[in-house]
Amino acid sequence: MKSKTKLNSKTNLNSKAKLKPKANLKPSLKDAKEQTLLRVSIFLILFGNLLGISLGLWQSRHPDIVTDLKRSEYNESIHEESLKFQTDDGKTHHITLKVPSKTYSKEESQTLLDEASKKLDSSILGKNKSFSSIHTPLSLPESLPDCPVQLFWTTSDPKILDYTGAIGEDVPSKGASVTLRCQLSLEEETLSWQKELYVYPEKLSKEKSLNASIQKAVTNDSSSNPTLALPDSIDGQHLFFYKEPAKTGLFVCIFFSLLGFLLLPLKRQKEQEKIEKQKVLMQRDYPDLVSKLLLFLHAGLTIRASLEKIADDYQKNYRSQNLPKRPAYEALLETCHELKGGLSQPRAYENFGSRCPCPEYKILSVLLIQNLKKGNQNTLLLLEKEVTDALENRKRKARILGEEAQTKLLFPMLLQLVIVLALLMLPAFLSFT
Repeated sequence: MKSKTKLNSKTNLNSKAKLKPKANLKPSLKDAKEQTLLRVSIFLILFGNLLGISLGLWQSRHPDIVTDLKRSEYNESIHEESLKFQTDDGKTHHITLKVPSKTYSKEESQTLLDEASKKLDSSILGKNKSFSSIHTPLSLPESLPDCPVQLFWTTSDPKILDYTGAIGEDVPSKGASVTLRCQLSLEEETLSWQKELYVYPEKLSKEKSLNASIQKAVTNDSSSNPTLALPDSIDGQHLFFYKEPAKTGLFVCIFFSLLGFLLLPLKRQKEQEKIEKQKVLMQRDYPDLVSKLLLFLHAGLTIRASLEKIADDYQKNYRSQNLPKRPAYEALLETCHELKGGLSQPRAYENFGSRCPCPEYKILSVLLIQNLKKGNQNTLLLLEKEVTDALENRKRKARILGEEAQTKLLFPMLLQLVIVLALLMLPAFLSFT
């Protein structure tokens, strides 16, 4: 009798081992890569800390001795330098020095002013060929590149040529003489520069000339009408005005192009979410389904009769009351329909396992097929073990879901805490003001 029970337990263990895949015998490629990445991370952390500590010790023992500080360029803001110094008694002190910007002597200032005045003749002409024939705006900068000298411009007739170098609209066709002056300054030294110019009306391109004529015609319209009439023709050219077309068509093209590109990924994502939802529901129903199957088997029913009884109960309790469908029981109903249609039991049970994406149902289908070959005794023992494991998995997943729910509630709770603190502190701050 003892030998028989030992033999049965061995067969149960062997069958159970055949059902469940061998795990953790060899590390997978993903685990190997993760271990390699972990080793590299640890090496980088240790190497970086060791290098940082070594550099810190070396810098503390070999300080950079400073005898002078670099000034900022002329007219720049004062910058600060943090230094440490030691006195005769060996004590170390800390100081933050404000370093003023660079200054120039009188001779240096005068030299820079002379150099800048010589550069003005060639730097302000722009597209003009000479000062006696100014047809395009001048380039009058406030300073020269790589030069600290400041420039201040004035003209004798701003209506002909203003201080920015722009040519006015009322320049006579024969031209007009204008005196251009510049005050150069550096530190407390100054230098005056001036030039006699002969300015002509600005040469405009065909498009700019037409735009100026249109603007002049619109400006000269002094009628009291609530609307402003646009000119039909300018300089013998007929005009047709219209607003720039809206870019709605372009936005529609971009929107539908993005929608077309994202449609397939979004559909796949929705299908994956649907599969994951079905998987969760199937895992939730697995302990109940296996427990009912075990109960009916203990009552003396066959596997097929037990499955049909479970499917009939589901159909009466859920479908008749229009309750949400349960994927595991729907797959079982389809299996029962296949059996009634004449499909063999091993093939139907195999289809049931492939229809369910969870590994638990694949193990159940193997157990049902094994029952047809070896009888009920081994199947009952294995089903009892499956029920125990399924209930433990359900408890474990319930704990995980509870912990996830607590984690998700942390942010709203912290937000409520911040709001309460703000409501308490705001009156206090307002009372001080």
